[in-house]
Amino acid sequence: MDETGAISYDDVLVPTDGSKAAKRATEQAVELVTESGGTVHALYVMDMGDADFVATPSDIKETRKRLEKKGQGFVDAVKDRADESGVDCVTVVKSGIPEDEIVEYVRDQDIELVVMGRRGRSDPDKPLIGSTTKRVLGVLDVPVRVV
Repeated sequence: MDETGAISYDDVLVPTDGSKAAKRATEQAVELVTESGGTVHALYVMDMGDADFVATPSDIKETRKRLEKKGQGFVDAVKDRADESGVDCVTVVKSGIPEDEIVEYVRDQDIELVVMGRRGRSDPDKPLIGSTTKRVLGVLDVPVRVV
């Protein structure tokens, strides 16, 4: 807590997939960290299961390269927003199962708060929250702000 009694966070994670919900989560995370002087961590997880079917090693390599580039663009957008507010930002692109990688990152980096969209790009028709958000909420023991 700071001197006003507000909770402050040193390390806030924003998992991003470039969706509108992730962009709103970015805004809130940057605002929280601006107040506390902490760091925003932007994480994109390449879910190779979402890639088009690939049959050859060169296809797999090209798909990975394309997903890495897309993911880097997403985390760079978070960094650009953080830079506008004078907030430190760490960017990470990983491969794996999104909810598993998010949970691992939170534990490895001592993240104090996760701010994430209620639905991502792959969950546009879900009524309340998307599958990745739901799975993360069920596992983490740190606060998760769903935007």
